[in-house]
Amino acid sequence: MLDKIILTDEGNNWWKPELFIKNTLPLLPKELEVLANPLPYDENYNCFIYALGLHNDKELLKETKGFIYDAFFQKLIDLGELHLTDEPQNGDWVLYKDMKNYPKMITHIGTLDNGKVISKWAWGPLIKHDLWDVPSSYGDNVQYVKAISPEQAKILCEKYKEFNVLPADEKSSNIL
Repeated sequence: MLDKIILTDEGNNWWKPELFIKNTLPLLPKELEVLANPLPYDENYNCFIYALGLHNDKELLKETKGFIYDAFFQKLIDLGELHLTDEPQNGDWVLYKDMKNYPKMITHIGTLDNGKVISKWAWGPLIKHDLWDVPSSYGDNVQYVKAISPEQAKILCEKYKEFNVLPADEKSSNIL
């Protein structure tokens, strides 16, 4: 149901602030707590930027056009800059994967918050939700990563910016 709501009118009702408030917000399940509505186009950002704590960095938002891609995040894990954990703590990240359709992609990321998850759904709202209260397109597999500070994240973004690209052979679910 969430995928259908998000993709209505080619996603415009999801990420355009005025359309979200008018057409989509009333349709969302009560279990989802909208913490912030979508932002205007030139201020918006995706789930990876939010999780890294870089959503207030206007320079980075301009440089990345609001997107940090899953390939960049995966590269940080592969290089050992970020670490998977089996014992996630409050503030750590949960990575979602769709192992059936996109097994090499991270389709979504959120931050653990006292038994819930806070995540930015593509260019839509910032939502507090239960672990599995996400669109089915985000997948049914999760991994956890130890969080780093926004300052560390900014350093890694600069150091590895050449990896922040959308792979030509993959559709990226994190940009719905």
